[in-house]
Parts: sequence; C-alpha cells; structure tokens
Amino acid sequence: MTRIILAGFIASIVWFAAATILYMNPYSKKIADTLKNHPGVKKWANQKEMLLPMYLWGVLVPSIIFAVIFWWLNPVFPSSILAKTILFGLILVGIKIYPRLTDTALMTSYPKQLLIMDFINGTISSFVIAAAFAFLI
Repeated sequence: MTRIILAGFIASIVWFAAATILYMNPYSKKIADTLKNHPGVKKWANQKEMLLPMYLWGVLVPSIIFAVIFWWLNPVFPSSILAKTILFGLILVGIKIYPRLTDTALMTSYPKQLLIMDFINGTISSFVIAAAFAFLI
C-alpha cells in the first residue's frame, strides 16, 4: 500500500506541474485575464494562499484515491503502458472532468470560454496523471 500512496504523491506533483503549465501559459492566461471580472469567477484576495489548499485537497487527496482505483483496476487493463494510460485517462475524464463541467455549465454563470479551457486542460491533465500511474503502478 505504501507503493500506491507514493505513486499517488508522485502523480500529484506531476498533475500539479502539468496543470500549472496548462493554466499559466500565455494563451490560457489571456483568456482568464479577459474574464477575471465576470461575476461567475471567484476572486481570490491572495492567490498564493490558495495554492497549498488547492494542492492538498484538489490534487493530492484525489491522486491518492485515483492511485488506489488504478491499482484495483490494473489487473483488468491491457499490459501496454499506452493502453493503460488511454483507458484510465478516459475513466478520469468520465468521472471527474465531464460531470463537473456539465454541472458548472448548467447551474452557474461561469464563462463558456473558461469552461472550454477547463475541459481541454482537465482532459490533458487526466491523461497525464493516468500516464504517471501506468508508469508507477
């Protein structure tokens, strides 16, 4: 079980780094900056203060849970790392990205451009974390 938790921890760092690159690149920042005053976008008094809770509760805890799920499903996955990455990436998109974005789109006034960006970046991040698990577990 220690190996699974370690894999979740390592994958969380990879996931956080990938998401940082995806959301802090000039294209994504331009979209976010143009919509930062939209009423559906949360205003953070200090963005640095949100990083630790975002990492702990939004990335580390789910990564450990996903590591356990990957470990549990691993015997039924094909042996190829690429196949495992694709299958588990699709599972993550199906259980994490699609439902959250659908709910947000239907129940909030969150800007559509940011929803699209979140879908793209979330999907890429899902496959990044799936690849990390395929290599580590």
